[in-house]
Amino acid sequence: MTAAAQPLAAPRAELRWLPFAAVAGFFLVLKAMMSAVMSPIGDEAYYWLWGQHPDLSYFDHPPLHAWLLRLMQALFGWNLFSLRILTWATLLATLAVFWSWAGRLAPTDRPSHFWRMTAIYLASPLFLGMTTIAFNDHLMMALVVLSAHAMLLFAERWEAHGRGYRLLYLSALLLGLAVLSKYNAVFLGLGYAVFILLRPALRPLLATPHLWLAGLLSIAVQAPVFWWNFAAGFASYRFHFTERWNGPLRLSWEAPVLFVIVALIVVSPFAAVGVVRYLRRRPDGAFAVRARQLAGAVFAVSSLAMLVLASFAEVFFYWNIVAFILVLPLAVDAIGRRWLFWLHMLYGAGMALLLVFNQLVAPVGNVFGAYDWTISSTYGWDRIGREVEAVRAEHPEAFVATSFYTTAAQLGFAIGDAEVTALSPRHDQFDFWFDPEAHRGDDAVIVADRVYTVDHAARLFDSIVPVRQVEITSFGRVIYAPTIYLARGFRPPAAQ
Repeated sequence: MTAAAQPLAAPRAELRWLPFAAVAGFFLVLKAMMSAVMSPIGDEAYYWLWGQHPDLSYFDHPPLHAWLLRLMQALFGWNLFSLRILTWATLLATLAVFWSWAGRLAPTDRPSHFWRMTAIYLASPLFLGMTTIAFNDHLMMALVVLSAHAMLLFAERWEAHGRGYRLLYLSALLLGLAVLSKYNAVFLGLGYAVFILLRPALRPLLATPHLWLAGLLSIAVQAPVFWWNFAAGFASYRFHFTERWNGPLRLSWEAPVLFVIVALIVVSPFAAVGVVRYLRRRPDGAFAVRARQLAGAVFAVSSLAMLVLASFAEVFFYWNIVAFILVLPLAVDAIGRRWLFWLHMLYGAGMALLLVFNQLVAPVGNVFGAYDWTISSTYGWDRIGREVEAVRAEHPEAFVATSFYTTAAQLGFAIGDAEVTALSPRHDQFDFWFDPEAHRGDDAVIVADRVYTVDHAARLFDSIVPVRQVEITSFGRVIYAPTIYLARGFRPPAAQ
């Protein structure tokens, strides 16, 4: 009996990756559902419009993602597929690196290690969200992973043979492209500096020109951003260093604590336990040791910087996403295969289903009588767009605007018009596209709501009247109810 049963054991062992692949597939199905159906979130549509106005850089962020969105529009047209197809390309690139890491970390159990790594990554609400929504982050994240992979391969080759500079330059180029996607990728570069200083075998690099030339290559990639800011009065830098902070910076001990709590929620408290375990362990194997040192260096640099900043100003959880990109998938063995892994999966599944309901059915807060403007304002733009087009058909010379930058982008995406603008006191990218003097005396069709009211825009016209209100409902409750106005006689203030 024992001899007869023996041949069946091997296939079972070979298929032990299957449960992990199944749970990873569950998250991929949810990602596909949201990609195909979810209306553009405000900033998604905002970045899409950037791509329709090609430039060297932009007010809020660097330009690489916008350039690629313009390419997607040219290839596939103006639709949700074009908006989000890049998120699949960047996830595929990330998973290719995970496959390589799995082969190095667990050569005898590669499929199981890979699928656990993938499931852990996608079960984190932070990474499922940021690999689904077409923000700049998904591109930056993939480039960070690719750059770190090239750096680890370089370190391996240089420590063994004293060569491999092509990999160093590749890592530097990818780092530069990551920063050209979003500024907070700079923490990867700072992590590299700590990594090289921590490893005695890499410190001789400091005496070679290649390390410094690679650093200059990363900086040179930012040339479009530097030039755009020089021509625009350093608008991006002024925004990020001064304009975005509300009031004077004040020391606070509560804010860093809140920042950590939010990070635990969005990354997953169970994954966080695994990350702490991983950072405290000394792994086996040269590649595993290097990977932990690099991931730990990036985690420490980014997290400490965010904690210090949170002590003085409001910091958003996704600003620290670079800290977790490397350390979370590498913490596979620290999270394990049993209770901690499956608690993380259950937590991630619950949060993912909540996200799906929130974005595709109704804002969760609204169901219970609250009002979440940020989510509510993502609903109903196809219908709102049709109503706006009907009003504009009666006033074909009027330009179209809204009272806030995200709603302007969502309306522009819905009606396929990159010239929709925002008439808002907030400084944003629309200020660089819209020429008020060119529209002096014109009429406008304006969309506003109860949070971002029409008051500011109304002061810029001779008269303004409501034309119709559009009510978007779900479960018998009004989710979002913007009003469409007809404004006559645009009279902007004289240019300063």
